[in-house]
Amino acid sequence: MRVSLTFFGILRDQVGQKTLGVDLPQGSFVSDLIEAIAPVMEQTLAGWAWDAERRSFSSRVVVSRRGKAGSRDLTAALVDGEEILVLPPIAGG
Repeated sequence: MRVSLTFFGILRDQVGQKTLGVDLPQGSFVSDLIEAIAPVMEQTLAGWAWDAERRSFSSRVVVSRRGKAGSRDLTAALVDGEEILVLPPIAGG
């Protein structure tokens, strides 16, 4: 199955592409996706956006699955064609 991560703002610039497609076995979980992308994220987003020690996006980054921002459940099942949005911190008033 194929899952895509779409990066916005400075994250897109640092990763060097808007969308990162990841091929995973059918029945994969968010934890499988994280393991698959960790090497790329450690090279491109190390520091404020990627926590290499925990192997996850930092708490400063908003991760949205199926329209639910902040969803970080590693045991959640993924579906083929799923798009995960990764957004930098947003300020406003």
